[in-house]
Amino acid sequence: MTISLLILPDEFGLYQFDRNHQLSVETLNQLSWYTVSKTTNELSLLCPAHEGSAAEAATKKELGWRCFQVDAQMDFGLVGILASIIDPLRDNKVPVFVVSTFDTDYVLVKENVLEKAIGILNRQSGIVLKPGSSVIA
Repeated sequence: MTISLLILPDEFGLYQFDRNHQLSVETLNQLSWYTVSKTTNELSLLCPAHEGSAAEAATKKELGWRCFQVDAQMDFGLVGILASIIDPLRDNKVPVFVVSTFDTDYVLVKENVLEKAIGILNRQSGIVLKPGSSVIA
């Protein structure tokens, strides 16, 4: 099975808020792309970094993330797709941040290791890298 990864051109920011923080619908509607996670300890927002003004109330922020998008709608019965991407990065000491949606997966690496990650993934049989489109509308 060949895994096709799109390299998105955008920089992303990860923002952490107090668990009880409420992101307004207006704030979220201003973002071209985002994902929100709420746990018992925190609320996290991932969005394009240049749109991060929506995250002014964040208690922590981590900028400079770049994204590989799995270019396929993923069936929940598939096994090992993420491992095929993450394992070689782990073996070469490249930290990752992963977001999964109903349709696909996103693997993010810091900008300063993007070229290293591209080189590692290009050497993997069964992985094809392609330029992706901006998520910014």
